[in-house]
Amino acid sequence: MASILRPRGKPRHKASRDRPLYLRMKIGLAVLGMLFVSLSLACSPPSVHRPSLDQVDASEFRQPLPEPPLHQVAKAPNASDVLSQLASSIQTSRFQIVGTEMAPRAQGQIGAQVYHLDGALTIEGPALELQPWNAFPNSGDEPDIDGRGDLVMVDSTIYTRANTFSEWQKYTVADPYWGLFADINPALWEGSSRSHVLGEASIEGSPTWVLELTNRFGRQFKAWIRETDGYPLRYTTSWKNAKGSTYYLNALYGRFNSPLEITTPDMLNRGIANPAAPLALPSGSVTITDVEYDCSGTSSRRPAPHDKFVLVTLAFVDTGPGPIAISPDAWRLYGDGVNGAAPVDTGALGLLRIQTLSPGNRVSGMVVFEVPEDAYQLMAVGHLVGATAVMNAGLPILSNGTLPCS
Repeated sequence: MASILRPRGKPRHKASRDRPLYLRMKIGLAVLGMLFVSLSLACSPPSVHRPSLDQVDASEFRQPLPEPPLHQVAKAPNASDVLSQLASSIQTSRFQIVGTEMAPRAQGQIGAQVYHLDGALTIEGPALELQPWNAFPNSGDEPDIDGRGDLVMVDSTIYTRANTFSEWQKYTVADPYWGLFADINPALWEGSSRSHVLGEASIEGSPTWVLELTNRFGRQFKAWIRETDGYPLRYTTSWKNAKGSTYYLNALYGRFNSPLEITTPDMLNRGIANPAAPLALPSGSVTITDVEYDCSGTSSRRPAPHDKFVLVTLAFVDTGPGPIAISPDAWRLYGDGVNGAAPVDTGALGLLRIQTLSPGNRVSGMVVFEVPEDAYQLMAVGHLVGATAVMNAGLPILSNGTLPCS
């Protein structure tokens, strides 16, 4: 799927970027955000109302999108008839999520924070895709390395990743957390003895039937379906964390039946490789063996004022069974203030050149990028045949804010 879901803005790229807290807790609880919150609480003026350090403000856990008033009707249709009308009306839809997610608070507490995410879905498949986790608590803009979001559902499989640099993880729609997002797709809504029409409500002046549905995994949610044409206008569900705090997930639908295609992610990303650690390719490996900066350049090309060259040395080893196609143009550099910098030819000795490596051979060469002088925490991404190589190329940050080319 193209990057139609991705908001544009100045990148803030870090290899250790925050991700949805639920996912971070699966991997290991991060405390950096809590430290920042503690500092901000300590430094905020006395006139600002805030909870005590050992408490979380209960208002954080309110439903961020209150439900419209419900009205009982004498002759409401049954749920299966409403769902049948929906099934005959919708093929695709865009939507926006308005939800609450776990967020770190002082003294190790877990609070709640509102987030917004755009998404799109197709009934045939069924399929669904969310934009990257930019809007989640403590997240920043992610680089667009492949034009995909960070959650994709195709058929009964959900693909998620912590950020665009990370490898995909697979779940099923039965997952108690990720399945909540899958249920946004009306293709998964089923009529059953546990489905009910609760009444009628108005959304932006349109009368809607309000349904309470239970999917085959026992998850309950509500849906607001427009009476005139059967289009869904809203989806609402909730979930609880281990401490019993409630969080909400709402989806607002619009832009129905426009052309849209959502495909399975390519699964070529094997995760982030650190310097000196080989990253496996279909016919061998590639390794970053050296990273350095150059403030002077060569007689044929010098860095612009306040820029520097970053020299990334890549070593390819072909262990078979087939050849490795090598091209410096397959690589891009990302990092703080760097969003997909392309290689430059400085005319220096030892540059990596276009070639085909045969089994049993190896080659090493430099790929040079021009970046701002203060760019650090860099990631080199290579779109290779059969693999997306994501490699940590971070430069050390000099002490006392010293710039390398000053």
